[in-house]
Amino acid sequence: MAKLPAPDWKPVQPFPFAEARKMFTGPTSLEGLVSLRYFQRADKTLVALATFGPLSEGAPGRVHGGMILTVLDEALGAASWVAGHRGPTIRLETDFRLAVPVNAQLVVETRVLSVRHRVAFVDGTLLEPGGLVYAHAKGRFLVLGEAERQRMFGQQS
Repeated sequence: MAKLPAPDWKPVQPFPFAEARKMFTGPTSLEGLVSLRYFQRADKTLVALATFGPLSEGAPGRVHGGMILTVLDEALGAASWVAGHRGPTIRLETDFRLAVPVNAQLVVETRVLSVRHRVAFVDGTLLEPGGLVYAHAKGRFLVLGEAERQRMFGQQS
C-alpha cells in the first residue's frame, strides 16, 4: 500500500471560515470520532484522508452510516468550494457498498462533474488506497453569490 498523503499532494483548507466556526469534521473535531484532512493533487482534484475513530461506531466494529454520509457530504462540498462553487448541499445520494471497519483510514476521491446555472454537480468515492470501494456519492451544491454566502455563513469567503 502506498504511503499517504502522496508526496505530490498539497494540504489545503477548503473552507475559509473553518478557523472561526470549525468544520463539522476535521483535525479539530472530537477526538475518536472522525477526522478529515484535505489535499489537492497535481491535477487540481481534491482528496481527503478520512479516519474513523472508535466513537464513529454503529454496529459492533463498524462505522455508523451517518458518519459515512457526513464524511462524503463534507468532502464533496469541499471539492465544490475549492473549485470556486461555494454554497450548501442541496442533494446527496449515497450508495453503500461495504461496511467500514472502525479505525479505518480511507480516502475520499472527489471531482466536480459540471456546473449548470447555480448548481455544482460533484462525485465522490470512499475507498481504500488499494482501490476497494466502501461507498459512492453524488451531490448537488447550490452556488451562492458573495452576499448570499455572507448572510448564510456570516463570513466573507
